[in-house]
Amino acid sequence: MNVAELLAREEIRDVVKRLARGTDRLDAELIASCYHADGFDDHNVFRGSGTEFAQWVLDTLAVFDATMHFVGDPHIRLDGEVAQVDTYCVAHHLSKPDGDGKADDMVLGLRYVDRFECREERWLIAKRVCAFDWVYRVPFAWEQRSWFAEDFTLGRRDRTDVSYRGA
Repeated sequence: MNVAELLAREEIRDVVKRLARGTDRLDAELIASCYHADGFDDHNVFRGSGTEFAQWVLDTLAVFDATMHFVGDPHIRLDGEVAQVDTYCVAHHLSKPDGDGKADDMVLGLRYVDRFECREERWLIAKRVCAFDWVYRVPFAWEQRSWFAEDFTLGRRDRTDVSYRGA
């Protein structure tokens, strides 16, 4: 492997991680930045451009109190200016508590099957297909969240999250 291939792989990995972060922080700008302008996303219940996908994520995931997408190390197959990329993901979707204080965690096992293209020296997603492998729900006790002391840093689903200002 030469240096250019190593740099391409690292840039692709960074895009995959940025997209997961943008999704969990509900950051439409960050999500859209992971796609070429004519990029396409197929999430089964949604099909459209990267920009449209970013808005869909904000609209759809806002019903959850929190999400967390754990992405594995992508399997990258480079062929010139095109890369086929498969990334495993386990995604948690914590519901907001209902009137009785009950909530659940919808856990999804899925894979992102991407076609990355290098255009103008930037590797971005040209097409993404989301393949779902399994799903289950487990009860989640929101009252356990009170375990965190008042001075703990808690994750936020917007640009006030600690990750935007750094450590």
